[in-house]
Amino acid sequence: MQTKIKFPSKWLLLLIFLAGVSVILLESFEIPKGTSYLFNLLTMICGFLITSLSFIPSAIFKSRTDLDFMSFAHIKTPNAIIFVSAFYCLYFVYTAEYFLVKYCDMFSKKLNSEANIFAVALVLLSVCVYAAYKGTNAIARCSIFIFAFSFIVFVLIFTGNISNLEINTTDFTFSGQKNDFINNTSFFLTPAFTAVIFAVLSGYTKNFRPRQIVFSIIITAIVFALILFFTAFSLGEYAFAQDYRCFLLSKTTHFGDVGGFDSLYLSVSVLTVFLAISLILTCICKSTGKSSSLPIILVFSIIIFVLFICAENFNAVKELLINHYLFNILTFISAVVIPTFYLIAFGRRLNE
Repeated sequence: MQTKIKFPSKWLLLLIFLAGVSVILLESFEIPKGTSYLFNLLTMICGFLITSLSFIPSAIFKSRTDLDFMSFAHIKTPNAIIFVSAFYCLYFVYTAEYFLVKYCDMFSKKLNSEANIFAVALVLLSVCVYAAYKGTNAIARCSIFIFAFSFIVFVLIFTGNISNLEINTTDFTFSGQKNDFINNTSFFLTPAFTAVIFAVLSGYTKNFRPRQIVFSIIITAIVFALILFFTAFSLGEYAFAQDYRCFLLSKTTHFGDVGGFDSLYLSVSVLTVFLAISLILTCICKSTGKSSSLPIILVFSIIIFVLFICAENFNAVKELLINHYLFNILTFISAVVIPTFYLIAFGRRLNE
């Protein structure tokens, strides 16, 4: 389905927020034990500052040409675009795999350990294929309802854990090692993959303002900070003995005699991962020069599923696919290095 009607850029930034939130929802043991809340908060701020900087090249393309980076590359370098497109397609396959593996791992550990994990992945991918075929515009409209639902869920989780808070002034210490700082910052830098999505899909939007990116990143950072806060002062040491701390927060949520809102957490998790993978599939189409193509979507979905099977059967492959250091390196190349090269090469001719 070809989607050529532009939609408000606020919708795309809403999608970016929801896709970015999926990172913290699927967080497992990335944050080391022994690091303080202030230390983790500082690393989070550093990660999000770098994330905001990764949007700059693609924001320049959008502001000065009203094109996304990928469309600009197709127009200016038609002979070399095959290499650029191939790299971005590979990057998006890796990104889709990163979230698919993490989601299915969470599904198996927290929802149904006896479920056929391959069937879960196949069903999720199938829904994402349909959404990607309908186009970015349709996904963006869907995001409005998902955002409303997610907002309600986060409010319930946070307010429902207020009574569990145990805060002492001694808890606000600053402790952590150098390796912890690097590890945490790298983890909080993971949402920078949304800058690559913006670089590829922003051409579909209208009425873009750079401040919209800043606002979206700030809102995402606030959600991360709140989850860190309640994890540290509501769950305490117990959080480090369990997987998926955000899931634990939903379990400890209660209002009087009503408690256990883990089903809402699971719902938000699958919805945000669905949006992320759907956007990734549309990015793959855009990278090949198509606004939407069912054959292309199907081919790459099959590649993603086959790679998922390999990851579940070979632990070395799985570890490689969910390595956030490698993920961030590939994101930096995709969001910053390649677009900046084009800015340097065509800086004086952007508007031609």
